[in-house]
Amino acid sequence: MKCLFKHAVIGAFAVAFAGVAAADAAEDPANVIKYRQAIMRSHGTHLFPIAMVVKGEVPYTEHVAAHARAAHAVSLMLADVFPEGTDIGDTRAKPEIWQDWAKFEVAIKALQTATGELVRLAESGDMAAVGAQLEEVGKACGGCHKPFRKEKQ
Repeated sequence: MKCLFKHAVIGAFAVAFAGVAAADAAEDPANVIKYRQAIMRSHGTHLFPIAMVVKGEVPYTEHVAAHARAAHAVSLMLADVFPEGTDIGDTRAKPEIWQDWAKFEVAIKALQTATGELVRLAESGDMAAVGAQLEEVGKACGGCHKPFRKEKQ
């Protein structure tokens, strides 16, 4: 019984320590920036194949709705991946994001609306409408990138 209690206590400390280590890692701005960059790349990674289909470069119209849903899901994550303190280091995020958070949220909401409509149209199968909406998604992306993203150096 003593051995069981001893192992339970050691296990509890190990779990508690792991939780603290995970919390510290989660708060590391460099890790948040890497995660955010991966999220942003994944957004484009789903939009690019849609463009290929609507341009007639590939025939995979049955994939378009899945890509649209994924792009929309990513758009719903965006506000979460810009916590304060992640404007320094290896990032192209401008300080204006945190200086005018309300304007940034409006830009994110525009993207969410545009990608939501992209999902609706993709599920309808109307590739001409999907192509037109993809242009609107691009405008929404630019509505955030232009005021809130630094140029590549």
